[in-house]
Amino acid sequence: MKEKQTSDEESKGRVVAIVGRPNVGKSAVFNRIAKKRIAIVHAESGVTRDRLMREVYWEDQRFTLIDTGGIMNIDNEKIHDRIDAGIRMQAEAALNDAAVVIFVVDLQEGLTPMDQEVAGILRRAGADVFVAANKADSPEFDNSCTDFARLGFPVFPISALHGRGFAELMVDVLKHLPRQVEEFGAGPDDRKNDLCVAIVGRPNAGKSSYINKL
Repeated sequence: MKEKQTSDEESKGRVVAIVGRPNVGKSAVFNRIAKKRIAIVHAESGVTRDRLMREVYWEDQRFTLIDTGGIMNIDNEKIHDRIDAGIRMQAEAALNDAAVVIFVVDLQEGLTPMDQEVAGILRRAGADVFVAANKADSPEFDNSCTDFARLGFPVFPISALHGRGFAELMVDVLKHLPRQVEEFGAGPDDRKNDLCVAIVGRPNAGKSSYINKL
């Protein structure tokens, strides 16, 4: 059993997945790390339904960043809504690929049963997990992080709105990624003329399965 776990860990790429329950600011965190407004940020929950993947750079480190839809079921209840089930499947697929997970929670709402459910899913996934306690818009919110320590993962107060706390979070995230293999012409400026291909289609048509096969 130990040998299988080691093999699974070695197979993980330089992939960071952002997960959490709906409407905690996952897409805003994605945009802040990517340094571009790529993911749709909206007050309505459930806007992100498919995985959004982007190759990004943080300082001199290159990795793949994945934004996922909010995980919505509690206590492994059966998901009846096809869209909600698809979001859960997309999130779990991202976890299979990820070496590191940024688990986004809402600091101002506090720890919720759904956060605890997501934490249970992450414990079974086998990746290194860091809790990003979002909406710590000023230093006086930082002490409220202690409640999230009960989840059993390192906790970092951040603000996706103002950019607070990301430097500290990303130091630990990057430490836990597999070793970076240098490639000729792999810098952000060197790759500006790369061919970009978009996979599009209606929901549930198999776009993500097609990407996985590639």
